[in-house]
Amino acid sequence: MKLNKNGNIGHLQQILSMDKWLFFDIGSTLVDESEALNDFIDRCVEKLSKEGVLISKKDYQDGLLTVAKQGGDPIRETWAYFSPNQSERPRWSHDKEKLFPSVKSVLKTLGKKYRLGIIANQGKDLRYRLEQFGILEHFEVIVGSADFDLYKPDVKIFLYALEESGASPDQSIYIGDRVDNDIIPAKKLGMKTIRVKQGLGQYCPEDSMYPSDWQVLNVQELLEIV
Repeated sequence: MKLNKNGNIGHLQQILSMDKWLFFDIGSTLVDESEALNDFIDRCVEKLSKEGVLISKKDYQDGLLTVAKQGGDPIRETWAYFSPNQSERPRWSHDKEKLFPSVKSVLKTLGKKYRLGIIANQGKDLRYRLEQFGILEHFEVIVGSADFDLYKPDVKIFLYALEESGASPDQSIYIGDRVDNDIIPAKKLGMKTIRVKQGLGQYCPEDSMYPSDWQVLNVQELLEIV
């Protein structure tokens, strides 16, 4: 677990005791997307080969990593870089996604102390997938981008979730993996933030104007500070 230079565990516990809501991202926060990403890369390389672009899987992986380290959007920008005609990129598939270990037990524990919600860029089947994962029951407010035509990093999706929950920004903590989509917009609204350093998002540098308040390596570590 990594705390910011001004933070310590006791301080965070004091802050959290005054907060009412914890809002979560989904991808690379609660859900392990590594197998889905591997499948996506395979399909991108295959489609590029049909367009006359012969690159290896490692080339594409390196491209994703480079964009992530630069603070960009790896999925969109890597495809745009390699695709000669800016053709439609392969669709992301949720079929190979799975929960990170201990997510169910962590949510159960947190739900005893706080009200839980979701703010995520996800497709219209979000509630169904949460039910399939066995975690739907833990969330009182679920705001998925496709259902409301609002997409992070637009702060409007955060404002909508706050309105639905009846929580104010200073009563809320946002937990996510990406600096651009998660940490920056939440901080702009005055929410506290916890960055989960998983997936491609872990390689992005912190934003100097809107740094995360705390950092953890996985959701299990939330229980050490909440």
